[in-house]
Order: sequence, then C-alpha cells, then structure tokens
Amino acid sequence: MVIDVLSASLISLLKEAGDIIKERKSTYIARRRSLSDYTTATDIEVERFIVSYLQKLSPESVIVAEESSLSRDKAQLCNKAFVLDPIDGTVNFYHNYPAFAISLAYVERGTVQRSYIYDPINEEFFSAVRGKGAFLNGTPIHVSTTSTLSESLVGFGTAYNKELGKKEISLVMKVYEQCHDVRRRGAASLDVAYVACGRLDSYLEMDLKPWDFYGGILLLEEAGGLVTDWSGNSIQGLGNQDILCSNGFIHNEMLAIVEGNRSLIQ
Repeated sequence: MVIDVLSASLISLLKEAGDIIKERKSTYIARRRSLSDYTTATDIEVERFIVSYLQKLSPESVIVAEESSLSRDKAQLCNKAFVLDPIDGTVNFYHNYPAFAISLAYVERGTVQRSYIYDPINEEFFSAVRGKGAFLNGTPIHVSTTSTLSESLVGFGTAYNKELGKKEISLVMKVYEQCHDVRRRGAASLDVAYVACGRLDSYLEMDLKPWDFYGGILLLEEAGGLVTDWSGNSIQGLGNQDILCSNGFIHNEMLAIVEGNRSLIQ
C-alpha cells in the first residue's frame, strides 16, 4: 500500500481522534433527538478536533458532519467536501459495546475520492483511494466470492424511528428465510466495511444519513463490491438513502426480496 501525503495526514488524524475516544470515554448525553438518537460529549469533542484539523488542511473544502448544522444542499454545490461521522454507533459507544467507528469521506464534485473508517477499539483501519484499491491496516481487502443468497451472511440496521425500524425487521425476516443468517452490529460504516473485507456478503438499511455510509461507498467499490439504493440505482447526492451493499454476486437476489416485499416497508 502506497500512502500519499494527504492519506498519511488523514490516517494520523483519525488515529489521534480514536485515542481521544478511548481516553475520554465520556458518555454524558449532551443532546437527545429521540429515545435512541442522541449525542454524547465525546461525539462533540471528537468532531471539533477533526473539523479543526480539516479546516486547516483544506480551507476550501466544506465539511458535512453529523453534529454540525451545515446545510447538505449547500455542500452539494461545492467542489470539495469532507463527510464526517465522529462516532458512528453512538448507542454502542454509550453502552460500552465495542462496535463503533470514525467515518470520513473526501468528495470532489459529487464523487467520493477517499474513504477512511477507523475502529479504534479493535484497531482496524479501513481505507481506500479511488483507483488504488481497498485496504485494512495496509493489507488489500476484497469482497467475498459467495455466489448465492442461500450461502450468505447478511448484515442489517434499524432506523432510530421505531416504526420504520419495525418495517425493516419485517423485511429482514424475509431475507433471513433465504440466507445462512443475519447480523446487526449497529454501526453502518462498519457493516459496509465488513462487506468490503468479506466478513459479510451483504448489508441493508433504510433512511441512512450521508455521514453514516459515505465513508464506506468507495471502500466497497474498490474492494470489488456494489452499493445502490433499494431500487438498484447508484447513490447520488447527500440526502438520506435506503442502502443496499453486497459482494455484487447476490445483489440481484437481495433487490428481488426488497421489490417483492414493498408492502412491508411502505
């Protein structure tokens, strides 16, 4: 793996941010949006640390971050942007469940050029630069070669909105009937990364915000996988999305289950 100056800077930055998470461990809830959607003091501290560095590194870039109030519409009009989630999996972090990550994507003219996902607890650093491949701790990674859904392990997520989450679970039950098994970790960026490195064969979730999944888009594509919305369309813009990721081989089977069970999610 050849690391250029920008990647080296961003990798170092996110590792420092990971150290803050491990050292502070403050789960004080600073803001609550719903029963299971909240922000801890550590989320805010880590975001401020990363944003401050990015503003100095690339002052011409817009930063779209989970805890910031910047308009996503404004960001879409800019040539360069960073999309950041300081702690993806805040509920896990709050409960000391070791499945959360820092997720960062660098976007130029609407296209993701660099992806970084750092799991500080397990010290796993996923990275990708467009056209250069995908890596885990510097070692190349690839999606699985599982060719049928019946042999697959599928990840899924549930929305903060409990009613929407129940619809997702109803759909996942249909997937469960046709695959080896299903898994829910509660951190979208890690789920996408796990598809990229072959630990999962597919992953789906509704109504994800861009900072939840943008760090994984390029990583998965560079690892040989496929990511679309639930209609099979490519991901466009910085709006919320229903995301389907896979190794590519079982993508159509997954889409067929979604399409055949639209009534469950409407």
